[in-house]
Amino acid sequence: MRKTYAIWVLGAMLCLGIIAILRPSEAGSPEERAALNQGRTVIVYWDRHYGHEHAMRAKLIEEYNTTQGIADGVYVRALPIGNSAIMEKLLTAVASGSPPDACSIDSGILMQLATQGCFTSLSDYADSIPALKQDRFLPHTWAMVSFEGYNSNRRAWVDGVWGIPTTTEAYCLLWNKDAFRRAGLDPERPPRTIRELEEYAARLTIREGSETKQVGFVPWFPWDMTLMWGGLFGGTWYDSKTGYATCASDSSIVASLAWQGTFSETPNSATNAPYALDSSKFQSFEKMGAYQSANNPFYAGKVAMIIEGEWQVTFIEKYASHLDWGVAPIPQPEDAPPRAYGPACICDAVPSSAKHKDEAFKFLRWFYAPRSETATSPCSDFNYTIHNIPCTREEALQDRFMKDPKFSVFVNELLTKPEIVTHPLLPQPQLFLDEIERAREFVILHEKSPEQAAQEIETRTNEVLGDTYRQMKKLTPE
Repeated sequence: MRKTYAIWVLGAMLCLGIIAILRPSEAGSPEERAALNQGRTVIVYWDRHYGHEHAMRAKLIEEYNTTQGIADGVYVRALPIGNSAIMEKLLTAVASGSPPDACSIDSGILMQLATQGCFTSLSDYADSIPALKQDRFLPHTWAMVSFEGYNSNRRAWVDGVWGIPTTTEAYCLLWNKDAFRRAGLDPERPPRTIRELEEYAARLTIREGSETKQVGFVPWFPWDMTLMWGGLFGGTWYDSKTGYATCASDSSIVASLAWQGTFSETPNSATNAPYALDSSKFQSFEKMGAYQSANNPFYAGKVAMIIEGEWQVTFIEKYASHLDWGVAPIPQPEDAPPRAYGPACICDAVPSSAKHKDEAFKFLRWFYAPRSETATSPCSDFNYTIHNIPCTREEALQDRFMKDPKFSVFVNELLTKPEIVTHPLLPQPQLFLDEIERAREFVILHEKSPEQAAQEIETRTNEVLGDTYRQMKKLTPE
């Protein structure tokens, strides 16, 4: 969690043997050989997707290779890398001087590596293409790719655009309408405030003796969302100007941690909330039922309400088509500013030491520009097929995304809310998220108070951020 760039590079150098696999030096397929014989440049594209999502990306790349790629003199070789491996493999490739010519990557990883000089600023490219103008993109997605990074060629810090937003996400409240009916709740009227969410959670929690048969709601299920709750309570985790955590002094952040703590029973207490669960059973609860299966606790009726993303429109149809469910904005405290949760985006980027940058951008220009015959871009088609949300307003508003009454709720969260809570736009985003989750665990296990937990997030995160900034020579040591 506290690895520096030097440590990353050292680890990367130990993995150089994978480069021959990830970037073969000679064309392997007949199509590539034919492209080389035509005088076209073969570029390598690393995809952080795999499975059916990579298959769709590969299909679109094949379209490029057989149409615009001929005119551009470019042929794209697409390789599925997967999200869990792409950061390590990119560092390995950059250290060896054999990176891909372009890659898809999560926005958090983009910022972390762009501040280490691993990516090329795309500002000049983006300024020259109408489809890549800033005003087309949802503001929170543009903020994830536009920041001060290190230009390794110029050996200088520059404000630039380091990636092109491809897909984004939004989270909403999902509820089981049959569970609402059994509890005497209106199945068409979800909770709208935190107070109502508590009331509904209490009525939807069903116990038989010492066993909990149905859970009403758990704020950190199916995974930790402490960052989100802090933002939706009206809090600010860090100062965007200084780049340091400030959560210990933010009363809304502390309140959000305290609220999550009410969902965990305090041993031998007579004042536990009616929706609180036995903390000794959290681990078994979190493991009951595989996420992508009919045994998912929400699909199986074991959890009545959850916070989830837009992909559930497809997942529920696939794994639980019988489920009668609804989707609505996430409840917030009544006095909190209206906010949505769209934590990250996936983007395309060009490594700083890529050998064919101009050719890579020719491909990216095609991928993001509307086709003249359909008025939809390949990027929009990609989002539609994998059921994600496009990063441009005009594409997100396309009928194919808005006609589904459930999917459109997710899209509208990003289009209508004045503020979007995102992952930290800092050079150590995963560190921050890890510390936030760790603090929440202390609170729900009653090992630390919310105030102590928030202070520990701030202290531990700022210690590492300070080291990082000094290494980057961005800030003077305090």
